[in-house]
Amino acid sequence: MIRRRPRDAVRPATAWRIEIRETTKLALPLMLAQAAVMVMGIVDTLVVGRLAPDDLGAVSLGISVGHGIMVLGLGVVMVLETLVSQALGAGDPDRAWAWWKTGVRAGLLFGAPLTAAGILLCAETPALGIDAPLAARAVEFLYARAPGFIVFLPFIAARSVLQSYGRTRSLVVAAIVANVFNAITDVLMVPGGLGLPALGGVGAGLATSVSTAIMLAILLVDLRTLRPAGAATPPAKGSLGRLVRLGLPLSAQLAAEYLVFSTIGVLAAAFGKTSAAAHTIALHCSTLTFMAAIGIGGATTTRVGYAVGRGDGVGARRAGLVGMTLTLALMTSSAIVFLALHGPIAALFAPDEPPIRVLAGELIAIAGLYQLFDGLQVVMAAALRGAGDLKRPLLITAVAYWGVGFPVAYGLAFGGGLEAPGLWYGLTAGLAAAGLALLVRFVYISGRAITPVGA
Repeated sequence: MIRRRPRDAVRPATAWRIEIRETTKLALPLMLAQAAVMVMGIVDTLVVGRLAPDDLGAVSLGISVGHGIMVLGLGVVMVLETLVSQALGAGDPDRAWAWWKTGVRAGLLFGAPLTAAGILLCAETPALGIDAPLAARAVEFLYARAPGFIVFLPFIAARSVLQSYGRTRSLVVAAIVANVFNAITDVLMVPGGLGLPALGGVGAGLATSVSTAIMLAILLVDLRTLRPAGAATPPAKGSLGRLVRLGLPLSAQLAAEYLVFSTIGVLAAAFGKTSAAAHTIALHCSTLTFMAAIGIGGATTTRVGYAVGRGDGVGARRAGLVGMTLTLALMTSSAIVFLALHGPIAALFAPDEPPIRVLAGELIAIAGLYQLFDGLQVVMAAALRGAGDLKRPLLITAVAYWGVGFPVAYGLAFGGGLEAPGLWYGLTAGLAAAGLALLVRFVYISGRAITPVGA
């Protein structure tokens, strides 16, 4: 068992300054790497939308189905953030390396079946009212994306391990190189050029698959330098099953969040094209700041995990609260921008569509409040992940999203007649419930003995 130290090894004020510095130093490159990966998807959409507009709907459908299915395996590899950081905090690099080997096996084990499931599910979407030719093109796109999806989970595993080691340079390099390659290849393969045939959305899928493999290759080169000297400890018997048991609750938590946001998007579209477009614009704007919160969250998981591994309960609480403070400071700043400039921001996306511009501006203003709680729930879930608390957050977020957020959103949008703004107020309520409950949970467990989960 891990006991809280009776007092810090350094003065409290100094310890807080050190924690802020270390968290920021780790978070900044994680923000950049996360944003760069997101940009890859945006570039695909922009290029296809401009050079092969007939395939845009198919690409959007394929991405939604493919990523939605891959979320089911995401938690299994993301839990490496917890296991590796706690092992390193305990001064046990052999155990950390053994967990990496187990994690990459899990990523390969889940990647292929989930990719196949996504293709099969997309092929059945006409039963849900999706146009059959559109679904057929989406399946073709997913076949092109299949190699990238298969290596996506090993890539996340490698990223999680490097993040835990504090080795972030290769993450940034990989993201930049892959984005440049993806953009150039998109421009050549989507419309055709330099002797290449016009592949449309399939070309974008192939480009992203190769780009994902490039990112993984760069990370693997860096990971080789972290292999412990001598004969590395092999993974313990049953470690794969243990990893899956630890990661599945996290996968379920991520799936619950993905599903509620996807459902809200469908409901927004039910109010017409203007509502759907405004919702998409506001979501794109809030996603940009959300990427920054994810970067801080990743750093927070690592810092909390280090502290738990070395038996420093006080340090674990401090790391979580520092992550929360940095996230709220960032989100407050962006909230002020959203509230003050919601009209001009919306005009950037829809300058010639006044109805969309007005509604998008209203939703962006709501997003100013929404993202405060979104940032809070992200970073507190990350802090709990670093502490190894993986099951209770699933219950908290499921109840918050589906027991609070969705009913409020549906009631305000349809019963209250608020339509799209009502959906966003409901999302805000759900995120607030999740963020505050996760904060209470973290304060509770960080005030007690914490047992490392991978020891």
